[in-house]
Amino acid sequence: MAVAGMDEEKLRSAFLEEAEDLYGKLGESLLSLEQNGGGRELLNETFRLIHSLKSESALMGFAKLSELAHAMEDVFGLARDGRVPLDRQVMDIMFAGADLIGEMMGAVSRGESDEGVRTEEVVRRLARVPQQGAPEGAPGGSPERVPVRESPQTPADGGLPVLDEFEKRQLEEALDRGEGLYRLAIRVDEGEPMKFPRVFLVFNALEEEANVVKAVPPMDGEPLEDALYGETVLYLTTGGSEAAVTQAACVDQVTVLSIERLDYRAVLEGPPARGGGPDAALAGAPGEAGAGAQPSAEGQQKRAGAEKTSIRVDTRKLDDLWRLIAELVTRKSRVARLSEKMTRGGDVHEASEELAETFDALDKIAGGMQQTMVDTRMIPIAIIFSKFPRLVRDLSRKLGKSIELSIRGEETEIDRGIVEALSDPLTHIIRNSIDHGIESPEERLRRGKPARGRVSIEARQQGGNIVIEIADDGRGIDVARIREKAVAEGIEGAAAMGDAALLELVFRPGFSTREVVTDLSGRGVGMDVVATRVRGELKGDVVLATENGRGTRVTLLLPLTLTIINALLVRGDSQLCAIPLTDVDSTVKVLNTEIRADDGREAWVYRNEEIPLHRLGALFGRGRRRAEEHFAVILRHGDRKGCLIVDELIEEQEIVIKPVDDLLNHRRLFSGVSLLEDGRLVFILDASFIRREDF
Repeated sequence: MAVAGMDEEKLRSAFLEEAEDLYGKLGESLLSLEQNGGGRELLNETFRLIHSLKSESALMGFAKLSELAHAMEDVFGLARDGRVPLDRQVMDIMFAGADLIGEMMGAVSRGESDEGVRTEEVVRRLARVPQQGAPEGAPGGSPERVPVRESPQTPADGGLPVLDEFEKRQLEEALDRGEGLYRLAIRVDEGEPMKFPRVFLVFNALEEEANVVKAVPPMDGEPLEDALYGETVLYLTTGGSEAAVTQAACVDQVTVLSIERLDYRAVLEGPPARGGGPDAALAGAPGEAGAGAQPSAEGQQKRAGAEKTSIRVDTRKLDDLWRLIAELVTRKSRVARLSEKMTRGGDVHEASEELAETFDALDKIAGGMQQTMVDTRMIPIAIIFSKFPRLVRDLSRKLGKSIELSIRGEETEIDRGIVEALSDPLTHIIRNSIDHGIESPEERLRRGKPARGRVSIEARQQGGNIVIEIADDGRGIDVARIREKAVAEGIEGAAAMGDAALLELVFRPGFSTREVVTDLSGRGVGMDVVATRVRGELKGDVVLATENGRGTRVTLLLPLTLTIINALLVRGDSQLCAIPLTDVDSTVKVLNTEIRADDGREAWVYRNEEIPLHRLGALFGRGRRRAEEHFAVILRHGDRKGCLIVDELIEEQEIVIKPVDDLLNHRRLFSGVSLLEDGRLVFILDASFIRREDF
């Protein structure tokens, strides 16, 4: 369905952005209702969210999505009036409905229709809720929505609409049916860029409760200038209550100013012969919203996905960018003036100094623009974390376990390019924690633990990295069992491996110690996905730590951004490499006499700690340079350090990361490549190799 005068693709995009925001909040509200009970305020908020989803989808012609949301809305209306308890059975139906809404929105985001999703069974179950859940003696059916103050029978200002013959006939028929005649005044938030679609949402929603006879400005035909719909008056007839009309008009970013009952005879006779347009006067006179009117939504949670091509950006960031562009234009004019001055034979020395000053200013502007653009890509990691309460709820119910989820650091910002790729690894880790790690309540009690298990997720920024930790207080990983399984599978050197190397086997494709394969685990694919995504696509690392009987901690180390980094350029033999400064602890000189060798491995003592020593040339399969003294870079990755011998420390430089072909990176030494100003190709070293046993 296309709205007259509006670009359908733009409306679809706006719908998806708004609907995804509402859907995310609906999931959070459902979880809160289930965990904390149906408090009045929370019920009202949940009702408003599902009502808005219904209205938004109806506007766009997604009838199936709107029908499902309407069925859920009816049940919440009953619950809000105390006619239906939100017990486990009802909440299960609500969660099933929410899942179907998410499925339909996914189809819409792919350019498909909502018709392909089967919703009939859930809609039938929702329709049966009033009969199953209504207290004895309570009337069935939809409740009265919200009380609205009594309004005068005629407007205080005497303003009446000018009707054509068709509109008059509609009123006469409504009068014969015994319906009431109302004038509804609404206002769209000033910050909303598209006001007509918002008013159309109200118009569409009211059609279910009433017959809208006239709108000022008009809603039929070609829309007028969008700004004119900031305040709109609707004349309607209904056999229902004022409260039902007001509730139907509660759409995000729309406020009900007033609802007034009119006298049929006065309206049919027409407005008095006075100057001025009464409708315009009414639209410009703000009234007081009815007591039941809901405030407009102000939610600003950002959601990002692989298929989305737009994000919400703080206007302050855009203001900063515009200021920098203005400075850039000014400096550009100055360079043009200098060029003209030098062409005319001006003072070369003076022009040279002025040019140097201008170049410095341009350098600062470029840096500021770069940082601002990076900032616009940063979004709160809450976008990912908000999915996990529902995941934990469903898995704990499925497995018969009681689990408490703790989330911290959800305000930590992350590059939007990382978001979608990070969702699957985190989901796999949490599933493993719940399925493999957390014991059953009976087993926990036998071990002297609380019956309720605990899973915690924490995010924080540490230098140029994002650190995400997922921990549980379960049984931990049985390292001895991993060794036994590895030996049985014929993995070379498994019998002599240390604990760190054995834990690394968990990330091998197909490796699992689970004896029974279920729909949740046992196939050995979960942690393989984690390693592939985090180490491959995200250029980060994943570290396992476990304590038998006490629990497991999985730490993800991710770059703050995947685009631009500050790096130290070094050379080993003839190979040029870049090391991200976030991985550099310090640079030192190492004497040959200080290097210790044992069984083919070299080490060096740094600040009273023996750390492994590597040679950059040797990493590329080249010979070592003979010298009494060497330059070295102390690498830091998580809690590990390593010493890297190089032939030359060149300079620190800002570089743009580009992906590296797997054929050139079969040993996983690099996190990317970059092209320098002089055209040379430089490989970006991945410092995580210092943690691995094969180096």
